[in-house]
Amino acid sequence: MTHTNHRQGSRESLRDDWVILSLPYRGPPHVMEKVERFKEICARHGAVNADRPKAWHIFVFDRRENMEAALKELTDAGLGHSVVVAGLFDEVADCCRRAGTKAHTVNHSLGFWGKREKLPRPQVLEITTMCGHALVAPALVTRLAEKVRDGDTSLEEACQEMRRMCLCDIFNHVRAQRLMAGLVESMGAPAEESGG
Repeated sequence: MTHTNHRQGSRESLRDDWVILSLPYRGPPHVMEKVERFKEICARHGAVNADRPKAWHIFVFDRRENMEAALKELTDAGLGHSVVVAGLFDEVADCCRRAGTKAHTVNHSLGFWGKREKLPRPQVLEITTMCGHALVAPALVTRLAEKVRDGDTSLEEACQEMRRMCLCDIFNHVRAQRLMAGLVESMGAPAEESGG
């Protein structure tokens, strides 16, 4: 699941951003029963994106303990299909150990190369990289931050709008609210409107 490997932020910030994925799209009824069981387990353990039906079986968690509980139950259920977990490597490894399983394969991002000065500022990048297909544009983040600052929309509405752009629904809108609040605060007060 390499499109979740580029999430940006401090270690502390990434501690509320976990993704669990399984991709058996289609299959005979006994396979689809296991898919439904996978989805039910992830939803019951507090996946923040469980409220929207989706074609992909991807669940985002904003708490490590919820992700770990889901992973433990998935391990115990023995569904027999591959499950991918994205998050801080050492903590994912610890969660796997505590859930009674271990990683089969590890993917690691080497970061950004090239003309990094052309990238959006870090506070914007932390938000946009939560959509691994780059469907949350930096200009959208900045425009929504301005609207929040100006009182034209709420943090929640702004983050839900960004979430709608992410077709895989791996955008962590709960973390985005915290990040967006910091971005709005860093923007300062709106410029005075000129009188007329």
